Amino acid sequence: MKNKIAKSVLLLAATLFVALFGLPQSDAAAQDIISGNLFENGGFEAGYFNQDDIPQIAVPNGWRMHWLDGVAFEGTEGRVAYRPETVVWNIQDAPESERSLFFKDGSYTLKLFKPWAPLFVALSQEVSGLEVGRNYRIVAPIYVDIVESYEGGKQPPGARPDAGFIRFSVGPAGSGWRTADLTYSPTWGAANVGGFYLNSINYIWDFTATSESMIIFLEMGSKVPYVNSGFFMDGVGLYALGTTGEVPSSSSGGGTTAQAGPTATPFPTPTPRPDGAIIHVVNTGDTFWTIAIRYAPALGVTPEEALPLIRELNNNPAFIAVGQELIIKEPGAVVPTAEPTAEPPAEEADAAPTEEVIEVEGTDSGSAPADAAPAEEVAEVAAPTTGTICVAAFDDQNADGVRDDATEGLQADAAITIFRGGSTVTTHITDGASEPYCFENLAPDTYQVQIFPPADYQPTTSPSWAVSVAEGAQISVAFGTRFDPQETAVTDTTTTDTTTDTTAVDSETADTTETAPAEEGGFFSSIGGIVLVVAAILVLLAGVGVVMLRRG
Repeated sequence: MKNKIAKSVLLLAATLFVALFGLPQSDAAAQDIISGNLFENGGFEAGYFNQDDIPQIAVPNGWRMHWLDGVAFEGTEGRVAYRPETVVWNIQDAPESERSLFFKDGSYTLKLFKPWAPLFVALSQEVSGLEVGRNYRIVAPIYVDIVESYEGGKQPPGARPDAGFIRFSVGPAGSGWRTADLTYSPTWGAANVGGFYLNSINYIWDFTATSESMIIFLEMGSKVPYVNSGFFMDGVGLYALGTTGEVPSSSSGGGTTAQAGPTATPFPTPTPRPDGAIIHVVNTGDTFWTIAIRYAPALGVTPEEALPLIRELNNNPAFIAVGQELIIKEPGAVVPTAEPTAEPPAEEADAAPTEEVIEVEGTDSGSAPADAAPAEEVAEVAAPTTGTICVAAFDDQNADGVRDDATEGLQADAAITIFRGGSTVTTHITDGASEPYCFENLAPDTYQVQIFPPADYQPTTSPSWAVSVAEGAQISVAFGTRFDPQETAVTDTTTTDTTTDTTAVDSETADTTETAPAEEGGFFSSIGGIVLVVAAILVLLAGVGVVMLRRG
């Protein structure tokens, strides 16, 4: 009998061992960060100097500043840009209400600004020891402080929402700023990043190293002479990824192949009451955003349009509670018949997104970046591969922005939405068990990833990421949330709403500890630890089986 039990234990251990290590590994591990921050003084804590002995230009040690002075560039309508002022700002000199907005890593942040003039500036650093062919990731939390007016609080650009922009570029060491031998990221602005103004957003771009030493530029600017054009940045990072830049060959044949885009699971059509009203009873895990997504088809509008409508109908409540009834449609209102969403033609679905290129090379150059290909050549290239964004939310009990695998589990009922050009692509509602969840088949483009926590929760990490998805790339983003019913106000505004005066934001609701390794590597790297623990248990089971066999 003992021999049979022992053999069963050994068989079970062997079966589990084979199953564990024989399963196909998730691609998420392939994009894990495998290095520390490769930037020198990425948190700006290691001192600064006055570049070119200019008192108004304070630059963190290890970096260089670049700017246009007396030169007009594309979009300024002939108005010339002038040299900015920069400050390596100590947190003790900042108002309490602004510390959580501008300081992400330690006691210093970099402030760049220029009033009443266009602005175009860049921060650069040369990095050595790169592995040719390896992929690297730039992560930069940047607060865009471009203000058109201070009447009634800070007002972002209204007449020219395209005024501000952010862009990264890389090239061989020694390359000059804005030269043709640089490779450029997509350009971020209000057109493709919701809440671009007066918010701190993490900007991510991956590139492949072409030499062991490269120069990296972080570019920012404003094309309009507003009362203030400024930027805050802190905790910027450069990280090696576990992938190389070798792109697998696509299917043979000419032309392009349509790629299936991500789809969202449709909600059931709501049934109006006899008087025509539609009422939603708040359930556990509901947020204003998930409610707007659910009822947008019944209202005949987009989720972005449904959100303010629903909030206004209910007197713009600051909180929602389980069991609360929300008016979706008033009595007597005509409910439009839901129509199926028209599918775009195949040739539109697979068309490569047109990147908005901001010509910021000054008036001395009219050439496009070196990596731009003629349209006729693009048509002959084989179908591009798609990208992936993997997301998860965790219960950040100590609100430090880092997941403790031993005590902090996954967060359920959080809505994580992918936006493209201000429009919703799809949404995932976390279940707290199956994450990370991957949005696949994303065409190469700029996307915004935003979390909408469940009722009574607030984010402890940056709630919004602007992600550049390249062909075959996979980006991992993890959001921290914390249960806080007293401090959490419903701030589920659409990502295109940029009229909020962020000076009124509770300082405790912003992320003060977000770092790229913690948010990207912390959660997703825990898979390896789980595997080791399970392997240790299997070894113990095998040992028990051997002992039982010997005794038998």
